[in-house]
Amino acid sequence: MPGEDAPEHRHTQNAFRFVVEGQGVWTVVERDPVPMRRGDFLPQAGMNWHAHHNAADEPMAWIDGLDIPFQYDVEAQFFDFGRDGLSEHEHSTPDRSRAERLWGHPGLAPVSQLRPIEGTPLLRYRWEDTDAALTDQLDLEREGHPGTVEPGHALVRYTNPTTAADVLPTIRAQFHRVRRGAETAPRRETGSSVYQVFDGSGRVRVGDVSWSVQRGDLFVVPSWMPLSVRSEASASDSDSGALDLFQFSDAPILAKLNLFRSHVEEPA
Repeated sequence: MPGEDAPEHRHTQNAFRFVVEGQGVWTVVERDPVPMRRGDFLPQAGMNWHAHHNAADEPMAWIDGLDIPFQYDVEAQFFDFGRDGLSEHEHSTPDRSRAERLWGHPGLAPVSQLRPIEGTPLLRYRWEDTDAALTDQLDLEREGHPGTVEPGHALVRYTNPTTAADVLPTIRAQFHRVRRGAETAPRRETGSSVYQVFDGSGRVRVGDVSWSVQRGDLFVVPSWMPLSVRSEASASDSDSGALDLFQFSDAPILAKLNLFRSHVEEPA
């Protein structure tokens, strides 16, 4: 809410924030202020001190995703409180955090920091970059070049720039864009996934059940249930008419155990 602080804390869980609505909030990770805006993805590896502050006049909504169930099951979870408040420096944020100044240059890594890190050191994946990557994939497809995972379906995965692996050791995060009028082939994956409809509207089918979705909706796909998605533009949609979906799952855990499977049904 406006003016609200989340006090500094840390925990063993790996976590992320995906901003659904609003701007003017920032998170402070290890005393590095990081701005948050709609569409930004902000991963938070375990055991980093962090806090949040809303300096805006409007509330902000974001999704928190954490590996809490897994860490409770293996009895590895704990939580610490930090300082009572933020410093004056941490109550104002630059346009780019220190982490982004180091790691936010595609394909260019700071040699002084070159070592494998399990959780990504880049603390903010900007919506502008995600949007551009998805747009370029669909544009390349229209020009007759490879770029999409299937006709009309652009897909990007958030990755750790030090390893090119999943952005967090226990969480996979991806973003889908389905072109207006396109429908994805049914796909099955081991492990359940959560999807957030970031923009657009369409129809989702999970197994034998289907329903309409629109901006702001959340839905869950259970393990090994076939999912297909169709983009169906409505009068309230953006000019592109595309359906934008943010997805997260615990696929990296299953992959490390050699239990992750994925299968796409061939067209009839």
